[in-house]
Amino acid sequence: MIAESTFTPKDLSRIRERTQEIEKAVLDNLIVFPGRKIPIPIAGACYPGIWMEHNQDWLFLADLAPESAWEAVELFLEKQKENGLFPVCVLTDGRAFYRQVQQIWPFARCAFEIAKKLGKGERELRAVYHASVSFDSWLGEYRDHKKLGLVEMFCEFDTGHDNSPRVRDGGLPRNVLSGAETMPDLPVLPILAPDLSAMRYQARIALSEIAALLGEEKDSLFWQEQAQFTLTSIRKYLYDPEDDFYYDVDSSGTFRKYRTEHLTRLYLNGAVDQPEFERQYKRYFENPQEFCTPYPFPSVSVSDPSFVKTLPNNCWGGNTQALTALRATMWLPRYGRSDEKDRLLKRWMRAFLDYESPLHQELNPFDGAPIGEGVHYMPSLFLFRQAAELLLK
Repeated sequence: MIAESTFTPKDLSRIRERTQEIEKAVLDNLIVFPGRKIPIPIAGACYPGIWMEHNQDWLFLADLAPESAWEAVELFLEKQKENGLFPVCVLTDGRAFYRQVQQIWPFARCAFEIAKKLGKGERELRAVYHASVSFDSWLGEYRDHKKLGLVEMFCEFDTGHDNSPRVRDGGLPRNVLSGAETMPDLPVLPILAPDLSAMRYQARIALSEIAALLGEEKDSLFWQEQAQFTLTSIRKYLYDPEDDFYYDVDSSGTFRKYRTEHLTRLYLNGAVDQPEFERQYKRYFENPQEFCTPYPFPSVSVSDPSFVKTLPNNCWGGNTQALTALRATMWLPRYGRSDEKDRLLKRWMRAFLDYESPLHQELNPFDGAPIGEGVHYMPSLFLFRQAAELLLK
């Protein structure tokens, strides 16, 4: 299990003192973009814009600044290309980029959950539905050459795993300058990616639910069937029974055996059932030789030969990432591990207090020391807010 943390009355007093500061930092990360009136949530730290891979941030923001959370959805709807591709990010000067996928929790699910939370109507739901159908078509045309219902990875940034050995092996470029539609001419490509495929699975589940809510029963059944097709392919082509792990598969059909936190993204997207989760969680996430470090979860298993021991800045080759932890607070309760969610939040709070952290993006998985220089990273702010609510209740 994740290590328990203790807090003194002095610690609790310090948390109370910082709570207002943290809430202000969240609001300071809301920026008015060119041509818009409502401020939009940026990622914070050193990221001068809004990123699709941070869409779960918008859901956490919906309780504090609902108009800004929905404005983020509207921005990506507006910036979607005619062929269906969403931008990976939109900078504060209004420029949008389309060089990689970098969508981990699907836009369809994110927008649908925010719409329900805010009581949006049919017009908004239909806009989300049609945009998400268009994106699924884009994936089918450009990132599913074998028509397996899976998603292919072309570059390092497709999964947002910056500087991870998982996405650098084989000479992969950082991104695709000519656009995410273009597959680089490399022997290992295309690579079937389990986390991107799990994202597509969950997007199709969301599409089925939205269609049902809109009274489109045939469409709802169609997307349910398409989701099952993707899930069956994930299990058939990407699962290694020996390791009880899901791996990338290269163009030759060979597993690329990197044990990275990408497995947690299958949990985030509900692509693993309860019995399988229990086996994997015990084997990998309750094991100090894998992902159960003092400050979990490292981005690569500590016993994987590719683990980057130097723990440099912005490295998904070993560092414990706030983005992973924030997503974990979403899937741990779903799999019956609410106690682990509480322990995880307390570990992050312990690190924030011990190092007087200005809420960096990543931690040293062994001692909790902050890594890098960027401050007020949005996922870290939401981890603090959740932990404070837990400890001060």
